[in-house]
Amino acid sequence: MYVPLTYTSGDSGRRSKRIRKNRSTYTPSGEWVIILKRNREFFRSLRFRIFISILITGILPIIVLELILLNVSENTVISTRLKNVSAQFNVFSTYISKSGQVEGSDTDFAAFAEEVAGLYMTRIQVIDRDFNIITDTYNINKGKLCISQDVNQCFNGTNLSYVDKGHQCIILVQAVKDDAGTVQYVMFATSSISDIFQAMSSIHLIGLAIMIILSIIVLFFAIFWSGRLVKPFGRINEVIARIDQGHMTEDIKLEGCTEVETISNSFNLMLGKINQLEQSRQEFVSNVSHELKTPLTSMKVLSDSLLMSEDTPAEMYREFMSDLSSEIDRENAIITDLLTLVRLDSDSTELNVSHVNVNELISQTLKMVKPLAEKKNIDILFESFRPIEADVDQIKFSMAISNLVENAVKYNNNEGWVHVTLNADHNYFYVKIQDNGFGIPKESQDRVFDRFYRVDKARSRETGGTGLGLAITRSIILAHNGDIRLYSEENVGTTFSIQIPLKHIAVKNI
Repeated sequence: MYVPLTYTSGDSGRRSKRIRKNRSTYTPSGEWVIILKRNREFFRSLRFRIFISILITGILPIIVLELILLNVSENTVISTRLKNVSAQFNVFSTYISKSGQVEGSDTDFAAFAEEVAGLYMTRIQVIDRDFNIITDTYNINKGKLCISQDVNQCFNGTNLSYVDKGHQCIILVQAVKDDAGTVQYVMFATSSISDIFQAMSSIHLIGLAIMIILSIIVLFFAIFWSGRLVKPFGRINEVIARIDQGHMTEDIKLEGCTEVETISNSFNLMLGKINQLEQSRQEFVSNVSHELKTPLTSMKVLSDSLLMSEDTPAEMYREFMSDLSSEIDRENAIITDLLTLVRLDSDSTELNVSHVNVNELISQTLKMVKPLAEKKNIDILFESFRPIEADVDQIKFSMAISNLVENAVKYNNNEGWVHVTLNADHNYFYVKIQDNGFGIPKESQDRVFDRFYRVDKARSRETGGTGLGLAITRSIILAHNGDIRLYSEENVGTTFSIQIPLKHIAVKNI
């Protein structure tokens, strides 16, 4: 049932606009949205781009090559026909010049004209100086006037020959001169080349069929290879999805072109590093728990012992309190080192860089370590090859050098030695810390910079280390855009080599 709509004059305009807007607005359903999204993703996909690239590079040359070959073939055939007709035309022109016969009544002239005209379906007309057609091999225009620009140019001494593809014929206009060189007649000939165009049409059809067949082959080739080339990426996506589900041991084994194998190897290498980081994280959490729990356990035992004991002697009480203080200091040292590592690992951490004399800074650092070395009668030798000034954070750089030298002293034999050298070139300065201590086993050298890693746990407990010193040192050197390397041999000694730029450039994470 039709119900008329009535509006007041005040809001009719606004409502009509609202109705028109609602009628023109179409909201696609959820299925259409999914289909449109998939189509958009397909057209943006690498497979589609490879498919189009193969298709264009395969079909376009075929089309261009076919057009060139057909055009060249057509022009070659027509050019050959033009040369042949021109040759016969020249013979006929020479005959007229010598014989002076231009009338069709002459038997020899008529026979020769018919022979030339019939050879290439050529129509020959001879025109005198009054523009009268005195000979026509078709006997159609004989006796009529022929007023033509081509004929007029020929009487002025310009011979013409060209192809009229619109009328599918060859046009030849040539002057016939007497012995004095005066133009007496003009020969006007039209030679049909419709047979050539018919043959070329057949060739065009054959070429079109060949082009379609080759295009279909290229199409299937493009579909096959575009799918084959992107197949490894599908495998990578599957592995990434499984890794996202927690299958961290998944591996990619792809064979094919060099680039695919390179991506596969790089992905496996990255996955291996992720697994190593995860393992290191778990070990770090375990080590942190253990390191923090050990002093707390000791303090708990000591405090419980004091609480359970009655009338504890003052001397024993002081001893217990001294042990508690030592455990608290140890706990505080671990927490301090952990906080230092957290700050160094933070992207927002900025170094307090200043231009300092590196020679003096290292000398001051070695003086602070000297009392520790004197307890074990260890000689510390500092050798500098030249005065060096560089941009460093004095506190953090001094901490890094102090950690390395302290380790060289702690893990050294009594009456050993520590040799510190300083050198530089135009871009970097180099610090080498060498000792003749216990050395580091080869299997442990890759992990000495890990947090809480100890080569010899019993010896590390005795020296009072937290297991974070080398990790802090490495973070400090990397924060200076530098590099640190380790060379060690058991029972021979250890060498740490540091390289740091003379000019510090802050590197922002992207």
